[in-house]
Amino acid sequence: MRASEPPNSGTRRRDSLFGEPIKKIWVPRAVPPPILGRVGSSMLGALAAVTTCFAVVTGRTLHVAIGGMLVLAAWLSLLAIATYYGPSWWRREIRVLLTSKHVIWRRGRLRRSIDRRAVSYARIHWHRSVSGVGDLELVRAVPVGALRRTLSITLPDLEAPDAVWAEIRGVGVTDALGDGARPVGQRLDPSERVLWTDKPQTDDWDVQRYLTLLIALVAGLCGARAIVGGVHALQVVVRAGLRPVSWAFGALVLGLAISVAAVLVTSIIAGYHAIWLPGRLNHATRYVVTDRRVLIQRGSQELHLDRDRIVDVIDAPKDHGLKDLFLVLGGHNAHAHALAGAFGEKLNGAKGDLLPVLRAVADGDTVRAILVVPVKEAA
Repeated sequence: MRASEPPNSGTRRRDSLFGEPIKKIWVPRAVPPPILGRVGSSMLGALAAVTTCFAVVTGRTLHVAIGGMLVLAAWLSLLAIATYYGPSWWRREIRVLLTSKHVIWRRGRLRRSIDRRAVSYARIHWHRSVSGVGDLELVRAVPVGALRRTLSITLPDLEAPDAVWAEIRGVGVTDALGDGARPVGQRLDPSERVLWTDKPQTDDWDVQRYLTLLIALVAGLCGARAIVGGVHALQVVVRAGLRPVSWAFGALVLGLAISVAAVLVTSIIAGYHAIWLPGRLNHATRYVVTDRRVLIQRGSQELHLDRDRIVDVIDAPKDHGLKDLFLVLGGHNAHAHALAGAFGEKLNGAKGDLLPVLRAVADGDTVRAILVVPVKEAA
């Protein structure tokens, strides 16, 4: 297990860019490749296998040079290997530095930094196959208008990323942190109290889900058509004189089978993401409002937002008396900026990331009273 690296106990080290003393250094832990890397590697490997099979068929039946096709298959194989192992190799040399004012991501001479006071909120993406490890994403949203944009830094593969976030915020680290399977309500700061908790009451269909379902249907139809066409093609080549017990026929069958399987698997995965996964995630979503923070947990993702960043709450009525609550944020050198719908952003966020929105809640007035009234009284 690779935990955080403390600075040298002798002369305290300083960051070369800001000249600030380094309080702590974290080293990413070696973990299996991310799911997108594995899917991409599998697809590239399938393409390489199909290309090799059709190269064998072409060479055996047509007696033509197949060097170009084999080179393409080799290139696809290299890309598949790079896609699988590349992210782990890249992350292995990353270091995360915590200074008195900044969080610094560093890999060799490459570096990115963010002011600790300027972080609007944090997202945690827990690793699905390695317990206690996840990515910590620090998000800073800047003002609305022509300059509206979002800046973020992802600190990858950290052990107990919620504990790292606690240290960045400057609060005490408790023994409860570091377990992503535990509800966020059981991983609070010392003396933090829960004031309200709920979950979404409906499962909405948006444009993204309809498009995903359309992709699933098209891929399924293409797979069915490929099966019919493949069987017909095999019958044609057998009637043309290709022996069913030959290497060429076996390579052709294997290439067609891999192609059809890839299309059908794409259809199944897209259908799962369109029909079943949103409902599961919706059921697994929890909203927690404490006396200090707003916490959202959805499956292996979490959003941590300090309440002092919230300047207003915009509610959008829905059917059956439900409301979507958009949290308008403000912070260091940025005031009244908002994410996730209040000013045109997608509700589900890019890549399905969590955003500061409480969807389909029944007692929105209670949440608004908890979050907005204290802010106005303080003002």
